[in-house]
Amino acid sequence: MSARAESPWLLWLPLAVVTLIGAVMVFRLGWIAAHVDEGALLNHYAQLYVAETGAEASLSDCVGRPGVQSGVRLVVSCTTPRGDKRIYLIGRFGGLVQPPPASKNASET
Repeated sequence: MSARAESPWLLWLPLAVVTLIGAVMVFRLGWIAAHVDEGALLNHYAQLYVAETGAEASLSDCVGRPGVQSGVRLVVSCTTPRGDKRIYLIGRFGGLVQPPPASKNASET
């Protein structure tokens, strides 16, 4: 008998591996979506804002609201002490959908 007839499961092995990898990736994305809440996202991006802006910024400069655009879960808007706004659009899994635009004087931030 040929090797092909003796082990037909070897033919299905690549499909099984690809299916298993896909299932693990989908499970991971679902786990992230279910366990990352808006409070944690708001806190994370407020801390990022403080790190980018400097000592004069505080976490209370930022507010969050639900996103209305497609693919936007949360919009975090931070107002600097000088009155400039920095807006973070957060996607479904907690990543930035669009990086915040650079301030007018980016060398000061």
